[in-house]
Amino acid sequence: MSLRDLSIKHSYNSEKDDILNDFYIPSLKEGVFYDRIAGYFSSSSFTTAAEGISQFARNQGRMRFIVNVKLSIEDYEQIEKGLTCPEKIIQKRFLEDLEALREECEKNHAKVLGWLIANNYLEIKVGYIENKISGNEILHQKVGIIEDKNGNKISFSGSNNESAYGWEYNSEKFKVFFSWETNNDGFIREDINDFEDLWNDESKKTRVIPFPEAVKKHLIDISPKSDLEFENLVSEIDKQKKGSALKKQEIDLRNYQLEAIDSWFKNGCKGLFEMATGTGKTYTALGALKILLEKESKLVTIISCPFLHLTYQWEQSIRKFGLDLPIIFVNSANTKWRHELTEKILDNRLGKIKQFIIIITHDTLSSEKLIELIKESRSPILLIGDEVHGMGSVKRISGLLSAYQYRLGLSATPERYFDELGTEELLKYFSKTVYVFDLHRAIKEINPETGRSYLVPYDYHPLFVELTMSEMEEYSDLSTTIAILYSKDHRSKHEQIVLEQKLRERQDILKNAINKYPIFEKLVSKLFDHNDIKHTLVYCSPQQIKAAQQIIRNQKNIVQHKFTSEENATKKESKYEGKTEREFLLDNFDKGIYDILVAIKCLDEGVDIPSTKNAVLLCSSGNPKEYIQRRGRVLRRYPGKEKAVIYDITALPNYSDYRMSHEIEKKMIDSQLTRIEEFAKDSLNESEVLREIFHIKQKYGIQ
Repeated sequence: MSLRDLSIKHSYNSEKDDILNDFYIPSLKEGVFYDRIAGYFSSSSFTTAAEGISQFARNQGRMRFIVNVKLSIEDYEQIEKGLTCPEKIIQKRFLEDLEALREECEKNHAKVLGWLIANNYLEIKVGYIENKISGNEILHQKVGIIEDKNGNKISFSGSNNESAYGWEYNSEKFKVFFSWETNNDGFIREDINDFEDLWNDESKKTRVIPFPEAVKKHLIDISPKSDLEFENLVSEIDKQKKGSALKKQEIDLRNYQLEAIDSWFKNGCKGLFEMATGTGKTYTALGALKILLEKESKLVTIISCPFLHLTYQWEQSIRKFGLDLPIIFVNSANTKWRHELTEKILDNRLGKIKQFIIIITHDTLSSEKLIELIKESRSPILLIGDEVHGMGSVKRISGLLSAYQYRLGLSATPERYFDELGTEELLKYFSKTVYVFDLHRAIKEINPETGRSYLVPYDYHPLFVELTMSEMEEYSDLSTTIAILYSKDHRSKHEQIVLEQKLRERQDILKNAINKYPIFEKLVSKLFDHNDIKHTLVYCSPQQIKAAQQIIRNQKNIVQHKFTSEENATKKESKYEGKTEREFLLDNFDKGIYDILVAIKCLDEGVDIPSTKNAVLLCSSGNPKEYIQRRGRVLRRYPGKEKAVIYDITALPNYSDYRMSHEIEKKMIDSQLTRIEEFAKDSLNESEVLREIFHIKQKYGIQ
């Protein structure tokens, strides 16, 4: 067969045609030369068309690709000052992209690319606009020329990029010209000449340079080392692709999740889900999104998260749920997000992409650059705020735009601690709480699918220590300042910021009380002696972590590791068995290789360690948001885990210096006991803890 024998049309529109299977793959199968100018290129195009690429390679075909890279204004300035050169910038960009590959399927794409380069089937050059104008200039031509063994040629040009989305998902349209039709010959010659001008770096505006050697070497290093390995890889990719195409929604929503979704729609697609950790807030939100996607033919969805690592967890949940939409990561780790988002918004306005998802952090959501770009969208926008209480600060409130027509907030505790104004603004923006599934219900209610409660039951043991004299004095001074600020009916933004700072400083005194360490040491020794040390999570503050780790080290034969924001949550590495450092640590904790994890703030939101059986709260919080979340994360179910045990090391005033008339000290005790009563009320040993609280109140003369 040849290109002439194929049923190729003169024009294609992906709204009506299957451009991948009716045009691209059949044409590649007959090709021996393929020249391509790609406005945007991704190695996913090769795996998407794996069947055609395999046959092209068997034909001993040769491909030449010119791909674009966009230089920013900052890049041009660095070049003009002689601080760097385009080659170094481009090499750095490509290597960063390769390092950012997280999923196995993405890595397979790169392996195919490497194999094609290693076996001389593919040569790549990079094009960029040489002279700076606005920093938004890119090589945007999109032309392809395929030639078969008989010298028949076709050329195509139009909107589609050389990527999986360009060939399979986007709304694309392009024209095709045939060399065997005399009236087409001039068009093909023009496309060939344009390609050759660029390939030979003879274009007026665009500079074309060889593909960076370091990137080429990296790709070749990871590529299959034999034809058989390559065929096996292509076969595996094809299976993954077919499996993905056939895959339907994997997650069956529970009745209460469907009730929550129904409540949200009845409230005009606005509202808050107040759902305990472990009850499926994420999938409930995605269930609402799925229905909205069916109602809105064009929709932009923004999912905002408090931390960077949660953005990748959301992506995994989206894919597992069965939503196969383009996703853009808008955060500091993606240096190209402005260009990618601009392109997606433009494609959406032109109808080339009907729906797509932006996954972003709370801080970036309120940035001027994001707000400026998102205002260019003309489609309805859904905002999903994960851990929505974190969006109520003075700075982040500015990111809650009125342009976001649909709004869904998620949190176990939407109210902001000591910030009535922030809480009020959040409720005003998201409307109201439309569904509640609290921790008490999650512990007590039986899941009909499993015959067990959604979260495990737990024992709770508060362990009390006293503040030192100097700690008490500092606490009293801060309390006086806080009382003055809090008594004001109308606080300025500056006063609100100062109030929040002083509250944190006062809370730090209780968190970091020096007398906590001796009782912690006794507890660790007791757990070890009773052979109950495995799967223990120690929760502490940044100021406590070194001392806590040293106390554990002093106990021989206990294996521990810290778990903080320093441990990488996004980059998979071979030394961690192909996992991220965090995944590696958690996996070893699950297996019992690490007896103890010593963790700080990163566990407050988004990191679950369900295998935890003992939780030691060396650092306790008076913020209901934090202590309710911490408890919920410890109570998640895990194979072989029937209950959890929580030890709460709590600081109280020094009794020898206690003055019963001192209101500050009474309030301190009351705030601590309020949290303890909250923990106790759903525990297995509730009556025991309440008796202890009663005796403490008697001791300090509190009614």
